[in-house]
Amino acid sequence: MTEQTLARPRTLELIPLCLSAAALAVLVFAAVGWSWLLTGLLSIAVVTWPLAATDVTQHRLPNVLVLPCYPVAAVSIAAHLFTTGASPALPLIVAGIALAGFVLMHLLGGMGMGDVKLAGVLGMLLGALGLTSAMVGFAAAFALGALAGAWAMATRHRAATHRIPFGPFLLAGFWIGVAAHAVAPV
Repeated sequence: MTEQTLARPRTLELIPLCLSAAALAVLVFAAVGWSWLLTGLLSIAVVTWPLAATDVTQHRLPNVLVLPCYPVAAVSIAAHLFTTGASPALPLIVAGIALAGFVLMHLLGGMGMGDVKLAGVLGMLLGALGLTSAMVGFAAAFALGALAGAWAMATRHRAATHRIPFGPFLLAGFWIGVAAHAVAPV
């Protein structure tokens, strides 16, 4: 099966993309300042809006948007760890736990593979910010997803058997985790 192409955005569609990327860039700078982590976090800021919009409309998280974030995040984290002398253990452990957990949920039928791939890179970056950011980020993603699912079923917009795109909640949780680091860096 071939991967669908991304629709080329119209000029008016670029406005929310640019505004959200700019707002997230301010949040990133507040969280890490002039750090090597800035690059990895900004790569997620750039793809947040297109990923969320694509997942809501097409129920997919395109590899062309998710996979390039992995090497950017890895190099960003490696440079940060090299310059600060910090241990690479936490980013690797959080990414591994996120990937393993999401693979298990995928095998049980609860998550798509796009969610699995996105969770890995988000976990790696949240882990670089600290355990608190990682825990807050993933807990917020699941809490927001659960609230949306409960609301959809309560208002009969969706039955319990319908799938709700989880990518936007993963991304929202990620940014809540980054905000948690900006408020109380560990």
